[in-house]
Order: sequence, then structure tokens, then C-alpha cells
Amino acid sequence: MSWTFDHLAFNTAHGQSLQDSFAQLLGLKPGRRPPFPFPGRWLYQDEHAVVHVIERPLPDDTELSHIAFRTDEPAETVLQRVRDSGLPFQLAQVPGDGIAQIFVQMPGGLVIELDALEAPHPNPPETSDRPKGEGTDRGV
Repeated sequence: MSWTFDHLAFNTAHGQSLQDSFAQLLGLKPGRRPPFPFPGRWLYQDEHAVVHVIERPLPDDTELSHIAFRTDEPAETVLQRVRDSGLPFQLAQVPGDGIAQIFVQMPGGLVIELDALEAPHPNPPETSDRPKGEGTDRGV
């Protein structure tokens, strides 16, 4: 199974200033974002959204939400591998894009998002020992 880096996602109450900083330092530009049910923005390098900003009130500074990887493997194959790992996970789907998102809680608290085509059927959404603080806003 082969994986490619997809994006970093940040939770912040300062979406515009974070966007401005990424634009100034790295030349990233805002672009298309699927209609998730929470505010945010995607920042692009060329045709790839490498930074996802999740806008939410936070008591502290901006925090890393997750690191995402993508594969061409079928989502069911990826999901079985995650189940076999025994790690806690949560399923979601990118609205309108047919991409399965599998959020896995790694040891030490890091969350990784595994993206695959042909989403598994998350009706009802499947979870395995949902990590503390995990919500559906992980999927940006």
C-alpha cells in the first residue's frame, strides 16, 4: 500500500491571520473547499490544498489538528488495515467528493487522516473508541 502526503490541518480562531502568514511566507493561496458544516479555508500550492484551516474558537494559540495522507487503494482495504491495527478511529467523508476519511488516533495523541476513494458506507458513522476531543471537524 503506497501513501502520499496530502495536507496539514490546523485549528485556530485566527483564520485570516494564519492565511496571511502562509501566503507571505510560502506563497499559498486560498481556493476551493468542500461544503463542510463548519467554517474553514483551504490554502493551495499550485493545484494542491496543502494547508487546511479549521476556524473555531480556541482558548490558546493555533494547534495542529491532524496530518493527512492519501492512497489509491480502495477505502475498504484501508479500513480493514485500520481495524486490524486496533487503534481508535473515526470515519467521515468529504462532502460531494466521494473520498473516505479515516481519522486514526496514534499513540501519543497524534491524529492522522487516511484518505481513500470509494468511501466505505458510514451510515451510521463507524467509530472505534472515538479519541477524546474528536469531532466531525477533523475532516477539513
